[in-house]
Amino acid sequence: MTTTLPQAPLTQAGRHPLSVQLGDAIDDRVAEALDDYIAEGRLDGRIRARRSPGGLAAMVAAGVAAVLLPWCLILAATLPSTYQASNWKLTWIGLDAATAIAAGLTAYLLHTRNRYAVLTAMAAGTLLLADAWFDISTAGAGLDRTLSLTEGILLEIPLAVCAFVVAARQLRR
Repeated sequence: MTTTLPQAPLTQAGRHPLSVQLGDAIDDRVAEALDDYIAEGRLDGRIRARRSPGGLAAMVAAGVAAVLLPWCLILAATLPSTYQASNWKLTWIGLDAATAIAAGLTAYLLHTRNRYAVLTAMAAGTLLLADAWFDISTAGAGLDRTLSLTEGILLEIPLAVCAFVVAARQLRR
């Protein structure tokens, strides 16, 4: 069963007067809401398409996880336990340089109160954890492993935690 609006003369636009009144009321409410958002600084006056918080990025991240987890099992079964690496110095210098750049950029952005310090702090913390992991896991037995464990436990991991705490505090601002 369909319901129709009572018969009434149509407006010049060919619309029923009740639908015009309803449309005007909706337009007024939307305009008021937009004015409130702009006044409160929650909207800069431009209207954008609404995007879901997860959306495509969440699907891509889930896809990456779904591919990498089985890949880790394949690597565990097929990689040799030892390997002679080329460019060993370049690898370690690059990792440490990237960590230093991320930490320095974080310090600068924090000093200038830039909101992007969250990103560089997260990058610095992640690089510090990666550095600790690779230092410890590639160190030879004996003094090398002891030094790597000491450096990781006393320096790199605590500094990474500090970087993550800085990022978390910056997010709350």
